[in-house]
Amino acid sequence: MALVTIGGVVGGFFYGKKQWEEAPKDYVSVATVSFHVRPPFVASGAGVQQTVSGIANLNEVAVMREIRTDNALSPLVTELDLSQKWGLGTDDAVDELRDSIELDLNREKKELYVILTRPDPAESALIANGLADRIAPTIKAFDDQTKAEGVKKVDDELRPFLEAEADARATLKAALMAKEIKIDPEPGVDLGPYLFIPEVLTANLEWDSARENLEARRAEQGQYSSYWGRAVKPSIVMVRAEPPPTFSGPELKPFQMEWALYGLTSGLVVGSLLSLLCWKLFP
Repeated sequence: MALVTIGGVVGGFFYGKKQWEEAPKDYVSVATVSFHVRPPFVASGAGVQQTVSGIANLNEVAVMREIRTDNALSPLVTELDLSQKWGLGTDDAVDELRDSIELDLNREKKELYVILTRPDPAESALIANGLADRIAPTIKAFDDQTKAEGVKKVDDELRPFLEAEADARATLKAALMAKEIKIDPEPGVDLGPYLFIPEVLTANLEWDSARENLEARRAEQGQYSSYWGRAVKPSIVMVRAEPPPTFSGPELKPFQMEWALYGLTSGLVVGSLLSLLCWKLFP
């Protein structure tokens, strides 16, 4: 009984080590990216604070959300052949990758920490660096898209003023032509000698008013033009991830102690049964 019990304890101890080696472990790799995103537009003098200190603004949140989308992650899954490595379909591999990602933004330092947790240390670092390399193009694509949308909005808002100016100019030109005055009205052209004609005077006043409204609108849009004219500092990978030497997960000793206790219990039971059998066979 003693031999069986001791054997069970020793066997459980080593079997616990084997179980620990096969148990899932999490290796965490971190890549650091400088995170420079154009802030939302705020008109000067509006008295509006762009963001609360320490809290990501809307554009930063939008970029971080974009980093985790299927469109952003699918190319990385394809490039690293993660579907085959993980034995998953593309959609499932993208979901698995997304679950492995954590993004931590330090607004004061303008740094984004790309944190990857995987059971394999080399794979963890590989994916972290692959994702970090895609952040700068993601920021640029976001900036280009919002810029195009903003410029279109500016053009749409300015178009009625341009059309009003063009219509007023055409009306003035028609009034001049009606009096056989062959002058093409352009800014700076002296129409003084013809302003005694009521139709020309009225048309000229309307054209002046339309031009003033157009210039006023352009002046109002000047801040927005300056906003898009400011360059955004490029984001770069500051620190590349390295395969982590340690993992987070179960410790070896608890596994060995647990299985040693299982071995002790099994040894006592088996030893007791053997002792009882021997007592019956050899009274």
